[in-house]
Amino acid sequence: MEEKKSFIQRIIGAKVKLIIFIVLVVVVVVALVGLLTSKERTIKITVKTKLDELVEKSNLETINITYNVIAKQCKEDEECDKTSNKIEDFDYVVSCSGTITAGINFKEVKIDVQDKKIIIDIPDASVLGEPTIGTLKFLNGKDVPAEELPRARKLCQETIKQKSSADDHLIPYAKDQAKVVLLEFYKPFIKTYDSSYELDVR
Repeated sequence: MEEKKSFIQRIIGAKVKLIIFIVLVVVVVVALVGLLTSKERTIKITVKTKLDELVEKSNLETINITYNVIAKQCKEDEECDKTSNKIEDFDYVVSCSGTITAGINFKEVKIDVQDKKIIIDIPDASVLGEPTIGTLKFLNGKDVPAEELPRARKLCQETIKQKSSADDHLIPYAKDQAKVVLLEFYKPFIKTYDSSYELDVR
């Protein structure tokens, strides 16, 4: 009888030890997961803070391109063929240059941390603001009234915007430059914080 009781006690003792071991394993796993999640959350917040420090405004300007154009103003109340090379077909023809600025909107940047990889998703680039117009040169050999200058400047802006819209390289290049800027900005930070992390800007 005593042997049977001792045997049962040993079985119960073994089960208790097993349960305690399982509980300890679960506690350790939960702690590790919590630690990793906490670290991911910390680095994600830190990366976002660094991003805010990069620029104070919401846009990152990554490229400036200057276009030289010939803008043509149709005569009053007339439609005209802008492809014509005859100056007399227009009210006036003006040569001008303007600079287009393109970049990304920081408000649309998304940051995520997966395992040992920091993923920064950036939006497509876009043209930022209106073209900056330089000196206007009228080519039709007649004086243009001073009050017509704002209209001529606006015409140049519209012509330059049309030319930039047809430029297939402008927007992709602006996004590529944004990737370069962010990579170079974060590399020293990642190296100092935890060099085992990989940075992926896409």
